[in-house]
Amino acid sequence: MKKVRVTVSDFMNEIITGDSEYFKLPVGRIGNIIFKYYMDKDLNKVELRNFSGEVIQFNLNKKNEEIFMDTLIRNKVEIESEYWRNIFFTYINNLRYKREEILFENKFKDIREAIKIEKKIKIKYHKYIRLVNPYFIKVSDNETRSYLFCYCEKNNDYRNYRISEIEEIWLTNEKNEIRDKKYIDNVRKNFDPFLSYKNRVKVKFTEKGIELYEKVLANRPRLIEKKDGIYTFECDNKLAMIYFAQFYSEVKILEPEELKTILKKELKKTIEIYEDKEKENV
Repeated sequence: MKKVRVTVSDFMNEIITGDSEYFKLPVGRIGNIIFKYYMDKDLNKVELRNFSGEVIQFNLNKKNEEIFMDTLIRNKVEIESEYWRNIFFTYINNLRYKREEILFENKFKDIREAIKIEKKIKIKYHKYIRLVNPYFIKVSDNETRSYLFCYCEKNNDYRNYRISEIEEIWLTNEKNEIRDKKYIDNVRKNFDPFLSYKNRVKVKFTEKGIELYEKVLANRPRLIEKKDGIYTFECDNKLAMIYFAQFYSEVKILEPEELKTILKKELKKTIEIYEDKEKENV
């Protein structure tokens, strides 16, 4: 079994190990995937000064091992470690969503083919099989992850599924159904992973809450209107729970009632947890 051992810079290692955690792939799996992807492509060159850095070590899988020596010869590789370093360097010089397309290349191909020929697909997602009507692939605003927007027949609703978390894809012979073209087009134009389009959340901040709002940018919903101290956001309840939960008493949810009820229940559970702890310590 061919063992790969290469020293990369701390920065390169940080990105590679970060992708390993983010996409739930072992570093060795990433190494095998990008070797296959880049073995016939031009690579960016990198020099590791003083050969300092972190060591990446893994085994080539059987298929890659069979083609490895031929690849070195065809690419006129003299120093194996430099070749591997250049592969990793070329890989990390992509934005994360582009690296995702490299790591899950076949999934992207299968989905795009299904969309092109207008066929439904079956997907295995979080251990469950779902029949879906695929409409488009879209990258989140922060350019870190790609989503399949589709109509899921299991849930009888529109859904976004993270492509990196789709375990299997099967093409079917069933024709893709366009249930609401106007809605689909609007979601494409106003895309966010939480499908906030047409959903509204109204809140009122304290003075400190307004200061926090200006600083807390991650997952911040799109502001639709600000009038008389009331902020109206295009925001799904799931996104609201993630974003506004950070503000504690510095924000008050005004609408919708459903979201207020959910928050009350969660806050009640939180209080009960702390009250129970205090009783235990008495």
